[in-house]
Amino acid sequence: MRRNVQIPIAVILSGLLSGCATVTSVPFGLLYSNVRSPRAYRSATPEDVQAVKTDPIVTGQSCSRSLLYLVAWGDHGYARTTQNALKDDPHAILYDVRIDTRFRIVLLGLYSDTCTILTGRLGQP
Repeated sequence: MRRNVQIPIAVILSGLLSGCATVTSVPFGLLYSNVRSPRAYRSATPEDVQAVKTDPIVTGQSCSRSLLYLVAWGDHGYARTTQNALKDDPHAILYDVRIDTRFRIVLLGLYSDTCTILTGRLGQP
């Protein structure tokens, strides 16, 4: 009977300790994590727009948060992040875009936030 209990516990522990049980490939700390991870985003290149060296670099960020595993709010999607980056010039074209995701987790996830951060250049159509 004891052996029947030990095997499932050993399997569960080995999965948790190996990192296979995580939802994403981001390493999480038990007390605090502040991790940045690159993301893929297909955007225009300087050859696709009339790029000039003086095109400004813009940054947009959008976040979602979770508290006590009970409530979560926010929008950290690409659309919201792009909208925030283009807030000063909504008719411009973003090119040469880089997207990162930042995960911040405190006390085993009792508080967490996830932010999508976009950096790119503004070109004119």
